[in-house]
Amino acid sequence: MMSDYEILVNNFVHLLKNQPSLFSEEDRITLIELIKNQADDIESLSNAISSWCEEHPKVDEALAEYEEIKEKAPGEAGKNIDIPKYQLDKEHIITTIEQGSSSAEEKDKPTPEWLIFCEK
Repeated sequence: MMSDYEILVNNFVHLLKNQPSLFSEEDRITLIELIKNQADDIESLSNAISSWCEEHPKVDEALAEYEEIKEKAPGEAGKNIDIPKYQLDKEHIITTIEQGSSSAEEKDKPTPEWLIFCEK
């Protein structure tokens, strides 16, 4: 069973992977520096992420939704999201932050007109 620290970091990584648009480029730069300056232990990483989220309400709310989902009893109405267990070391978190930047950019790019024409 995962500790509360592991759950928070794991949910944060899931958020980075699945909702990259919540994080601005400035957020990503700040997060990378924040993570780099932490000890590579789950408690330090969790505390740093938690403090950062307190200053970023949209991210904090999205993270809280994952917490609520996990706390619901089986059979209770509501969203059912199965969050996979991720690798929770500094290097993996930083890589995930960096990858999220490119996926957010891809999602924000307009579809080229030639592709719209081809899809019709």
